[in-house]
Amino acid sequence: MPKKTRKSADTLTAHQLRVFREVEEIASMMKLDYPYILAYERDARTPIIEHMRRKMILSEVITRYTLLDEHLNLTLCYYFFGRKKSTIQLWKTKKFQLFNHHVIEELSLMAKFRFAKSIARMPKGVAGDIDRLNALRNGLAHAFFPENLKRSKPEWKGKNIFSKEGLRAFLEDMDKMASYFWGVEPDRLVLGFDDEPKEKESPAVTPGSAEQKAD
Repeated sequence: MPKKTRKSADTLTAHQLRVFREVEEIASMMKLDYPYILAYERDARTPIIEHMRRKMILSEVITRYTLLDEHLNLTLCYYFFGRKKSTIQLWKTKKFQLFNHHVIEELSLMAKFRFAKSIARMPKGVAGDIDRLNALRNGLAHAFFPENLKRSKPEWKGKNIFSKEGLRAFLEDMDKMASYFWGVEPDRLVLGFDDEPKEKESPAVTPGSAEQKAD
């Protein structure tokens, strides 16, 4: 986390200042301007600041979910297109565009996850956390009061996700997950596109029972 202090000579650029002011306005529009909680009516402060906390954590869960989806997209793309060309270069080709528009976009995150597990050496801890993240995201995205759900409770490994302790545990696991995907190299892929899979040699892990298809 960056330090909050700064040198007196340190100033924002004109562009940074414009964005900063816009962020301040957006925070006020969304009632996320917690430094100004005293500007709200006294009786409204408790529900407002609790709602601020909830919205911040909810947005982080959704962001981590979409980042995971992107990691899985890249894993599938590397499998079919290799790594000789960057994704920026590949996006200029019709074949890659069609693959993304008509294959990648049509697959749910869990379908991509199952495919990725069949072609990459994925630690059980990472696979289990993907299951958990999918369930958590579904509960938060589809219920205004996820606490009332029988399944997909707003928890991370037994801790309330809307608590500091729950969020800290969640972020630690998400960082480990991201480190795994950033470190996936071609030699960690089990099969190449031209390989014929052999059932007895497949190191695929059976999908967890908590898998749920996300919209």
